[in-house]
Amino acid sequence: MSTELEIAIKPLFATPVLVFTVAQHDCLNADLARVILEREASRPAHRDSEVVGWSSPHDLSMLDWAGEMLGKLFDPVLKIAAHMTELSRQSGHGEQRLGWQVAEVWANVQRQGGSNAFHPHPGSFWSGVYYVDTGDIPQEPCGGELRLFDPRGCLPRMLAPYLRYSVPELHDAGTSVSLAPSAGQCLLFPGWLFHAVNVYTGHTPRISIAFNLDPILSKREA
Repeated sequence: MSTELEIAIKPLFATPVLVFTVAQHDCLNADLARVILEREASRPAHRDSEVVGWSSPHDLSMLDWAGEMLGKLFDPVLKIAAHMTELSRQSGHGEQRLGWQVAEVWANVQRQGGSNAFHPHPGSFWSGVYYVDTGDIPQEPCGGELRLFDPRGCLPRMLAPYLRYSVPELHDAGTSVSLAPSAGQCLLFPGWLFHAVNVYTGHTPRISIAFNLDPILSKREA
């Protein structure tokens, strides 16, 4: 005699990765690609041991040479961050309004052999990346994916490397997930989430914009 049991699977300890496409991104990307490649040709790369490729300084100086275009990009980004975040009841800020601002923003250009090493963005609640040009990624397998690592580390696989959960949504436990980007796509994720860029082997530039966001607290309107 068999007994059927109803099993409820609760998605505990989920990690949010928000994926959206910026409206009217074709014109925006053409302008961003032009100014970023001009900057790459005229300025040395920011010194960053994690990056194989070119990047601009990790500050707000990009607003000086691409501010108008970045305004069009960050308008939806900041609205989504505001929509997806709220003040904790234990914060003691119940009478205040939560908003978001750009804390750092920088451009990245990866050519053949370029990559970003495994790293988080310390001190940032929301971090993100916007894809201006994904190079040869849509046409052929040539790396350059954004690689996200399980924040629980490799513990599940270390304890029982020969086992995995039978639910497909849990097959990434203790591993990493590689996401192939598309131009105009933006990803928001927690700054503590370790990530990397797989080695890019395409022949045309892979161009992206990375950023960190800071919260702003202000008085609620009466």
